[in-house]
Amino acid sequence: MTTTLKNQLNDHFQELLNTSNEEELHVLSSLLKGFNDKKKNKYATYLSALTQIKTRFLENGDYEVLLPIQPLINNPLKMVHGGITATLLDTAMGSLINRVLPEEKAAVTAEMNVHYIKPGIGETLRCIAHLSHRGNSLCVAEAKVYDDNQKLIAMATGTFAIINRPQSQ
Repeated sequence: MTTTLKNQLNDHFQELLNTSNEEELHVLSSLLKGFNDKKKNKYATYLSALTQIKTRFLENGDYEVLLPIQPLINNPLKMVHGGITATLLDTAMGSLINRVLPEEKAAVTAEMNVHYIKPGIGETLRCIAHLSHRGNSLCVAEAKVYDDNQKLIAMATGTFAIINRPQSQ
């Protein structure tokens, strides 16, 4: 990295520290923590690190993704942006399928249908994905997102194409 770029980053950072309100500082802190966590390989992607998701398989084989609600993912109405909700659904379904495939295979979204039921508000969104069909070239999954009160806020079905995993370069 050039000295000029480092100086520009330092100037931007100092300006943000000096002019940001408390919410903006929390968002900045969250972004920096996410970036650091990705750098330390705690997350596979920047998006998962920046949103600080937690994942796990449930005893029945379903896959759970927990997404903390934070200003970074809210729309101007102070509720989770619909695109983030769709990303949560896609992430849960795709991750479930990718984790059950052989190492040399990968799943990519071919089609997804989302139904929004109510606003994403509260502390955390909980998404549960279930594998509906596992084929050699296509898999189908469904997922539901719940709020803190276990109320359904969105649901989706997705079709995922099974491809050969690209070779690392």
